[in-house]
Amino acid sequence: MKLSKQQFKYLFGTIFLGSFMFLMPEVYAGTGGSEFNSIYSTITGWMQGTLGKLITIALLITGIGFGVVQQSVVAAVPAIAAGLILNAAPGVIDGIVTAVL
Repeated sequence: MKLSKQQFKYLFGTIFLGSFMFLMPEVYAGTGGSEFNSIYSTITGWMQGTLGKLITIALLITGIGFGVVQQSVVAAVPAIAAGLILNAAPGVIDGIVTAVL
C-alpha cells in the first residue's frame, strides 16, 4: 500500500500528536525529590554566583591567552560560550524539567 504525501503527513501528524497523550504523565517528573533541594540550590548558587563569574573570567582569560598564541580571537569564543552556558543552564533546566502542560 503506497501512501500519498498528504496521507503520509496526516498519518505522521496523528502518530506524533497521539504520542503526547501517552507522555503527559512524564511532565510531572521534576516535582518530586525534595530531599535534594538543598544541594540543588547550592550548586545553582555557585553557578550563577561569584564562583560562576570567577570560572567564566578564568575561561575568558585562558581563551584570550590561546588566542594570542594562535594569533586569532577565535579561541576566546568557546570560553564565552562556556560562561554563558554556566550562567544560563540552571534556568533552562528548571524550565525543561518543571514544564507544565
